[in-house]
Amino acid sequence: MNLFKRIIIKSAFVSAAIVTSSIALAEDTVVLRYNQWFPSQHWSQKDGLYQYFEEIEKVTEGRVKVQPSAKPIVPPTKNYQAVVNGIADIAWGPHGYTPGVFPLSEMVEFPFSVNDAGISSAAYWRVFEKYFKPAGMHGDVVTLAVHVTSGGNLHMKDAPVNTIKDLQGKKIRVQTSVVGDALKTLGAVPVSGSLSELREFLSRGIVDGTSLSDELLTGFKVDKYINYITQIPGGLYSNSAFVIMNKDKWNKISAKDQQAIMAISGEKLAVRMGALWHKNDLLARGELKKRLGKDYQIASEELFVGLDEAFAPIREQWLDKATAAEVDGLEAMRFYSQQTEALEQ
Repeated sequence: MNLFKRIIIKSAFVSAAIVTSSIALAEDTVVLRYNQWFPSQHWSQKDGLYQYFEEIEKVTEGRVKVQPSAKPIVPPTKNYQAVVNGIADIAWGPHGYTPGVFPLSEMVEFPFSVNDAGISSAAYWRVFEKYFKPAGMHGDVVTLAVHVTSGGNLHMKDAPVNTIKDLQGKKIRVQTSVVGDALKTLGAVPVSGSLSELREFLSRGIVDGTSLSDELLTGFKVDKYINYITQIPGGLYSNSAFVIMNKDKWNKISAKDQQAIMAISGEKLAVRMGALWHKNDLLARGELKKRLGKDYQIASEELFVGLDEAFAPIREQWLDKATAAEVDGLEAMRFYSQQTEALEQ
């Protein structure tokens, strides 16, 4: 064999080896598609989930990577099912966008319970692990975290809410069915709709106001439509949210890397997301108080008591839902409160 032929054959073997090595490397790397439906520059994404995704790549030494979609794969109302079906591999979003599907999550949506979303998120994760997960909640996905958002206030366009009577006939966009049911008993007209629809609702006068956390009001730049805010201590509600992964995709990750991912997930991820909410809520509250002055007020005792009474029957209904799911609702509520108080110390 002459020298020219030997060079050609050797080059062919080297090329084949490089191709084979590249294929093996590609097969060893698991790429997870994240459904990017929320604004990518919002702090919950760039300071929260994106940093978490970077940590996943770091702790797995590049064997697992998360790739946010260029545009929404599915709308937020389809997040959970999209992960179950493998349309998306990872998703984050509120349980309340699919009313009635996750009844156990409603426990943390009741009012007056979230003073610090980071602390409450840690407590919520412990409730999920102890009570809700064993009852089958999220049984068809891998749960990376559950967390709560900062408590919601009453944000109004043209008139403040000082008393229960001030809610009569007011059309208020609500985040959850729990809040909607309670406000309806007080004479308000709850209007459902996503955050992306809120600007249109307010600008066109479809609603008189919204029940929202202060940071989302400023984060979605709809605060210019709001002239009166009634702060509800502990929140009129809190959102329950999830971070989940498709089971089949999870099973393609090695046991070693699964362990590494879970070490930065669970309560750690819950606290990361909740603490970001709390931090940005305080910043937004400062901005809104500066702009509105006396028109940013704390709920009166009369309003507080009236709201509490409106939620009482809905709490009772939730206990029935918990019983149907074979969960001791009172025990779960007490545990949530105990864990929150312990973490606040």
